[in-house]
Amino acid sequence: MLETSEIKDLEKKYFEVIFNIISSNEFKKDLIKIESYIISHYDYLDKNWDEKNKLKIAAERLIRFYFYRRLEVTNIYPSPLSADMAIELDDVILNIDAKTIDMVGNAGDDNSIHFQKNQITFNNEPFFAQKINGHNFTGVSFPPRLESYNNNKPCLTFFVTVNYFDDTDKKTFRLSHMSLCNVPHSQVAEEDFNNQLISNYKTYEYIGKVKAEEFGPEFAPLKDVTDDSISFALKGNGAFDSFLDPNLDHPFNPGCKSVRKKIGGKWQIITYGGSARIDKQKLKNRIDSSNENWLGYKSLTLTE
Repeated sequence: MLETSEIKDLEKKYFEVIFNIISSNEFKKDLIKIESYIISHYDYLDKNWDEKNKLKIAAERLIRFYFYRRLEVTNIYPSPLSADMAIELDDVILNIDAKTIDMVGNAGDDNSIHFQKNQITFNNEPFFAQKINGHNFTGVSFPPRLESYNNNKPCLTFFVTVNYFDDTDKKTFRLSHMSLCNVPHSQVAEEDFNNQLISNYKTYEYIGKVKAEEFGPEFAPLKDVTDDSISFALKGNGAFDSFLDPNLDHPFNPGCKSVRKKIGGKWQIITYGGSARIDKQKLKNRIDSSNENWLGYKSLTLTE
């Protein structure tokens, strides 16, 4: 296992390497080629492509092409629990996730990085922990699925986001800007951020009918909660939207009681956060092993 200071330097090193790739004239020219293709084939894509996002696949393809060509890749990362692109280099396992955001209707999404548990190594502090009528609720956690190390190399995570405007009413498309973020490794998240990086959860995971068969019928979704269930506000304020079952321990968290929320017309037990967000600005100001400042978030324009 490396010293945390060494991982900080590796995150800084590969941030600079990746940013140099995506900010190169060659890379940007190829992005413009994709933009031109989408514009000239707009009607065809709009009619035959099932998703509104016409850029996603091409952007992912472009990133893979450049990174495999520019980086000295020694191997692929074999685990499916990883980012879209995961490769082994001499000193790190590099996880790179491509994001594309339509600024028509989704501009707010550009303020944060959205991710799944298989894209991070740090264990964030749980949300909404509280005592409910003397019963312990330890909160909703978001346990990482990406391992911190593989082959004695730290697993590092980077997000490349390409933003665009797609106005389907006017049938116009244009690129806007691009950004790069580094989400800290588990050791860096603990030392520099006290494991408090996530701003909120975008979705949650629950125990549905099929999953309940693994744990027992008492964990199955309920049409109505039991009479002794205790209502409370999960987030600590606002409407009472959840129920704690004082007689049912959580299947994954010892010492914690199960909490249910109404999903799809039935009360289901919350297990974990399903997807999460980190404010990009929180990732911006970083320090290396020499306490020198560096930026863990940068953006650049793609328009004239």
